Amino acid sequence: MSDKRRQLEEQGLDLVPIMNLVTILIPFLLMSAQFVNLAVIDSMLPAIVESEPVEEKPDEEKLDLKVMINDKGFTVAGADKILPEEAGENGRVVPCHEDGCPTPESYDVASLTDRLALIKDQHEDEENVVLVPDSSVSYEVIIRTMDATRDDQDDRDSDNRPRRLFPNVVLAGGVK
Repeated sequence: MSDKRRQLEEQGLDLVPIMNLVTILIPFLLMSAQFVNLAVIDSMLPAIVESEPVEEKPDEEKLDLKVMINDKGFTVAGADKILPEEAGENGRVVPCHEDGCPTPESYDVASLTDRLALIKDQHEDEENVVLVPDSSVSYEVIIRTMDATRDDQDDRDSDNRPRRLFPNVVLAGGVK
């Protein structure tokens, strides 16, 4: 019996089967792993700092374009003297397809893009728009609105690129 014990102590552990298993498992686990995909939404947040007043030319008026989002639809607002007066106050409201906007698809983003394209025709140099969502508005609606304010997918140039409307989207806190 002491002879067998001495043979086992001299032989040591056989790690070859474990190493074979690890060699097979590592590539399999790497191939089956799903890596994280991150999407980045390019937007700016309003700065809360005191700055020196910027001198503006008195003959230039700012557009100060805002799109307010609530459960009734979109409201396009800005400097009243500058926005086109298409149909009075109702011309600035883009209602939902359904009453109360129950789903993100019920928001009429195509009409919003058309309305913003009219404004862009009059103010070609303007690139900023401020989104003011209500607290009940879902994330998907905000993203769809951001996309609708940046590009007009129906109006394309010769290179088949969409027309740029207001590429600088600022997200503001909602009003209560």
